[in-house]
Amino acid sequence: MTQLEPGTIRKTTLDDLEVGLICADRDGNRVRIDRVDPIAGTIAYHFLNDELRVQEGVREEAIADFLSESWYLA
Repeated sequence: MTQLEPGTIRKTTLDDLEVGLICADRDGNRVRIDRVDPIAGTIAYHFLNDELRVQEGVREEAIADFLSESWYLA
């Protein structure tokens, strides 16, 4: 994963994806990545609540679809 300068916010890229990474969208929704399978091209993640606890069950989708949803990291 690429290290960011403190205070930097940018769009998540393929190189950033790793288990445990927390990303957010512009609405403040946060997800934590549970599994990345580059061979199958899939990613599994779940949404987090304000206390960073699991809010919903695990979702799995194509990595390209996940990245197209504009998730950000800081």
